[in-house]
Amino acid sequence: MQRFTFVVQVHPEGISTLENLSTHERVRISQPAEVGPLIEKWLEDSAQASADSRSAAAPSPEKP
Repeated sequence: MQRFTFVVQVHPEGISTLENLSTHERVRISQPAEVGPLIEKWLEDSAQASADSRSAAAPSPEKP
């Protein structure tokens, strides 16, 4: 099982950020509704990267 951590910061002056602690990517958000879709995208990207690395590490079938 993989675990992921995301941090949402809401500042009094109105600037809010969402950070993916796994990738150290930080984006500004203007609405709380943006949090879910951004996290879903990061999780999809992570799953795709994992699948790509597994297929690259798998031995290729030998040709007859």
